[in-house]
Amino acid sequence: MLIWTVSFLTLALLAGALGFSGYVSTAPKVAATTATGMARALFLVFLFAALVSLGLGFVRGW
Repeated sequence: MLIWTVSFLTLALLAGALGFSGYVSTAPKVAATTATGMARALFLVFLFAALVSLGLGFVRGW
């Protein structure tokens, strides 16, 4: 269960870094805006998954 928590947390941090950092690619503006929005959404999804996984790990007692 701990490996899932670490995996989700790593993916959340990566998506958050790309989504909230203001990174601008050489792609057209519409594609860059869409990619940023998806990275922000994935950040929230993976962060939620990491918290749920961590909570279940505590309940089950690793």
